[in-house]
Amino acid sequence: MFEHDRFAARGEMAARKLIVFKHDSALGSQPAHKLFDAVKVERVNGESGTPASGFGDYKISVVSDGLNGVSVEELL
Repeated sequence: MFEHDRFAARGEMAARKLIVFKHDSALGSQPAHKLFDAVKVERVNGESGTPASGFGDYKISVVSDGLNGVSVEELL
């Protein structure tokens, strides 16, 4: 994603959360758009309309109800 960006080597970006979806079937048990829709990001700190100042200003959750044949692993 950032391989042609001259600022890619800044070292200021870090992975904070990794969500892994594992399908029971080799061809996939659910379409990608359902998996993406299952990931919810909510603002929990700060006033609406103001810029976030850190990762802690957000709550990230996965709603796995209805994802039959898929297991969800949250890493990091």
